[in-house]
Amino acid sequence: MNKPILAITLNPAIDKVYAVDDFAIGGVFRPRAMTATAGGKGLNVARVAHLLGEPVAAGGFIGGGNGRFIAEQVRESGIATAFVPIRGESRICINITDRNSVSTEVLEPGPQIRAKECDRFIAAYRRLLVNCAVVTASGSLPQGVPADFYRTLIGVAHVQKIRFLLDSSGEALARGMEGAPYLIKPNQEEAEKLLGMELTTVEAQAGAIVKFRAQGIELPCITLGKNGCMAGLADGVYHFYGPALEVVNSVGSGDSFIAGCAVGIARQQGLVETIKLGMAAGMANTQFFQTGMVSLELVEQLYGQIRFERVRSY
Repeated sequence: MNKPILAITLNPAIDKVYAVDDFAIGGVFRPRAMTATAGGKGLNVARVAHLLGEPVAAGGFIGGGNGRFIAEQVRESGIATAFVPIRGESRICINITDRNSVSTEVLEPGPQIRAKECDRFIAAYRRLLVNCAVVTASGSLPQGVPADFYRTLIGVAHVQKIRFLLDSSGEALARGMEGAPYLIKPNQEEAEKLLGMELTTVEAQAGAIVKFRAQGIELPCITLGKNGCMAGLADGVYHFYGPALEVVNSVGSGDSFIAGCAVGIARQQGLVETIKLGMAAGMANTQFFQTGMVSLELVEQLYGQIRFERVRSY
């Protein structure tokens, strides 16, 4: 059996969705339907990697009854759990959707993580890396976690020669990049904020990839939505793109991209094949209403339709 992918979500949540056809501020309503699922970007990564056939362990902080619900849902989906318990209560994120598909969200910030809980996580993480193929870390940092926490995790992975895929934004991403993760995948807007410049042309996007590689990031990517992605490979910057699809739901496509890339790396595929698998998984996710959902058959079909071209040499 292959070594598992470790998918980290430091601030997971219970995602509750209420269908309230005539929702309006100030009323009292009974939902027509509701769902409650274990949520978080890293859990989307874990689900998609599992659907692609790789063993996965999900890690992060969980606490209270909400945390137990999250862990149980993850286990029921066939994914191993490696969560670190905390004193606080894991968060709930609420989405209220009316008959016109207009959404209103209420997002809890999550628990305050104590210093000794961070230390326990790092100790558990060191043990997990001994039997791990690749690490992904996704999403924001919980309250109380140091801004450079991702950089710390990346440093531990470097010591054990485990590749680390980082998908975050803002200061958490910027500080994490100081540790030189193997792969990053900001979208265009996130990359523009990182670099303080517009990236509206192929030339500018390719230049951004070159700058990221100069920071020690071996496989930097910039995702471009329907326009595919830019990726820095060994011999230059490449534009990867696929067929035009009618999008059902794009939420979770970036997480699916990370999952596909993690699976490619775990299987020791080449860089082109790894990015193509990430692209195919991200595109497949757009065809499902459920966030972080793909079918293996569709991923394989789309994989064969991904095209790429070099847009800049080093």
